[in-house]
Amino acid sequence: MTTTRLSRRAFLKTGAAGGLLCLSFALQESGRFAQAAEAAPAIPSPNAFIRIERDGSVTIVSNKSEMGQGIYTSLAMLIAEELECDWSRVKVVSAPLGAIYGHTVFHIQLTGGSTSTISSYDQYRKIGAAARDMLIAAAAQRWGVPATQCRAENGRVFNNANAASLGFGELSEAAAKLPVPDTIALKPRHRWKLLGTRVHRLDGPEKLDGSAQFAMDVRLPGMLTALILRCPSYGGKPKHFNADAARAVPGVKAVFAVSNGVAVLADGFWPAKKARDLLQAEWEPGPNGGLDSTKLREQYRALAARPGQVYRRAGDAEAALKGAAKKLDAWYEVPYLSHSPMEPLNCVVWLKPDGIEIWSGTQSQTIDAGLAAGMTGLKPEQVTLHTMLLGGGFGRRAV
Repeated sequence: MTTTRLSRRAFLKTGAAGGLLCLSFALQESGRFAQAAEAAPAIPSPNAFIRIERDGSVTIVSNKSEMGQGIYTSLAMLIAEELECDWSRVKVVSAPLGAIYGHTVFHIQLTGGSTSTISSYDQYRKIGAAARDMLIAAAAQRWGVPATQCRAENGRVFNNANAASLGFGELSEAAAKLPVPDTIALKPRHRWKLLGTRVHRLDGPEKLDGSAQFAMDVRLPGMLTALILRCPSYGGKPKHFNADAARAVPGVKAVFAVSNGVAVLADGFWPAKKARDLLQAEWEPGPNGGLDSTKLREQYRALAARPGQVYRRAGDAEAALKGAAKKLDAWYEVPYLSHSPMEPLNCVVWLKPDGIEIWSGTQSQTIDAGLAAGMTGLKPEQVTLHTMLLGGGFGRRAV
């Protein structure tokens, strides 16, 4: 089983030519999604959640980023359970940039807050159920029987009266011409076959054999690599730097200051890293230059001593504490935990005269696309974003 990424253009092209069922609709509770913070441009072509090929294979589009938490498999299981497809023939692709893939609560294309399953649980089940009903309706029309006489099971639609059956691939073209049903019946829990069971992750094989593609694996003709020597303190900036030794490294194209550090541009990772390690910089530390664990502990203790904001009041806690025969007073502290992912933060950018194309392991497609458009002066619809597999996230790839 492989997990692949598919561009929006390629997805629509194959969908138009392949004679398959592309199911795409915005559920009522999903709301309207913004492409960028300042505008909500219309997406001219629909983006599908499910693609059923003529050979019966099923491609499911994940609107959440896979960063090791297994969401590609979880979301696919939600659709596959209701669709009644053959799980062994399911694969997953990452969603292209599109408003329809917005988070059902945050209303932007985003993965975060441990909300992927809970936000898409009903949405993906309904999508699967709608596709199932459309396939059943297509089979019923072909046989000239009521849809209630048919059932879907393991990638086929069966006629309960005579045991005749048709594969999903045989029905996909006809089903694609039918309207999305107004009412959708979800399977009750006691009829679940897939949900609640242990399955192998769909992204597992390619991660085991090394074929999985992360943003760091992307290579483009003539591509240059940039690495940044960052200020040791957050919010600081370079005061001045010496780059003589760095510029002497073969393959280095340029060395220049950026807002929070010094960037080295080279024709590959290793010359860029070697040059960056040779940089000599003096920093303007900024407001956090003197910050350390001791000062943070003092700040937090001072904040903890202040009255907190009341979200709910029941009874009189202050009076109860004053009259308590015994009181316990204790401090609980935990150290900072590194949110450093296994794969360093990175992206590949191809800036063209008429647009920008980005390959990134991102948790926030809408925000990234909006920032890219703002930085380049392009329109949001001129931004193409490929969401790659993430080598860990922990919120670090959200902004």
